[in-house]
Amino acid sequence: MSSRLLVTVFSLALTFMVTGCKSSGPTRLCEGFESYQSVAAVRAELERRGSIAGWKEDSQGTDPADRRPPYKLIYLSGPFKASGIEGTLKFTFYNDRLMETQFSTPQGPDFLRALRPQYSMLPQKPAEEVLADRHTKLRFDSGTNGSLIFTWYDSGLQKEWRNWVASNS
Repeated sequence: MSSRLLVTVFSLALTFMVTGCKSSGPTRLCEGFESYQSVAAVRAELERRGSIAGWKEDSQGTDPADRRPPYKLIYLSGPFKASGIEGTLKFTFYNDRLMETQFSTPQGPDFLRALRPQYSMLPQKPAEEVLADRHTKLRFDSGTNGSLIFTWYDSGLQKEWRNWVASNS
């Protein structure tokens, strides 16, 4: 094999390894919701599950007069039963794409046990992150009154948001 052909093959293999392994598109978050879902799609799914009562919505974003690139964060939260455990589910949307789900419950150890059959790896201690799906990170943190807060986030969308903050703050 000529050295030129060898360099070409090596370059193609390296390109595939770097770009081919990079995940994009939807990834699983909490309770069957997926990143990139719109606010309307999540509301419709909550309605279908009969879980929309008691939910509230908040948002923040750039003002129309702001000269920075526009962004909008929408937070949708309310009571939810995940894996049979009562708690509160919060969705975070970045520019109408579901970026993060957060489930908080005072029954954290029970919820952690309920997650075991669904995931090959779970965090072993607060603040430890594990890869839960193609590009979903999962972690839990201690909340108030002994509750645990479980967070699933799309690492690609979160990186996009952090880049916006770094470039425009």
